[in-house]
Amino acid sequence: MLTSILFLLAVFYAGAILASARAWFRVWRGRAGFADLRDVTGIGDPVALRRLFGLTRVDGSYPVALADILRHRRPAGVILTNLPVHLMFAAALAFALADAGSPAAAATAWAASAHASVLTAVALAVFAAGRQALPD
Repeated sequence: MLTSILFLLAVFYAGAILASARAWFRVWRGRAGFADLRDVTGIGDPVALRRLFGLTRVDGSYPVALADILRHRRPAGVILTNLPVHLMFAAALAFALADAGSPAAAATAWAASAHASVLTAVALAVFAAGRQALPD
């Protein structure tokens, strides 16, 4: 049972790492779309993003610089796209999977579950804030 939970959490963090890396890569290239900016800054309101970063280009990307992102970043953005924390949990889960019967593996599963719950709640809050800002 614990092995299954550890594996599911490892898959969750692998997805979080890939999504965060993709968003940061697009920001680094200066071609971040709405979803990338939403995840990195934690701002789900498209009007607020337009006010902070200007109008989009023809391809739908915002002309942003890394300094602009860091200046306007909210705590939700830090939680959603914190690559070092995601990598730390992924590494801890990999080590816990190697010895799934140990008490340390159970503690790792609890800590990763708590962090994944916070991450999911923040993602839903940012997504809901963006949905409320959109007209019906």
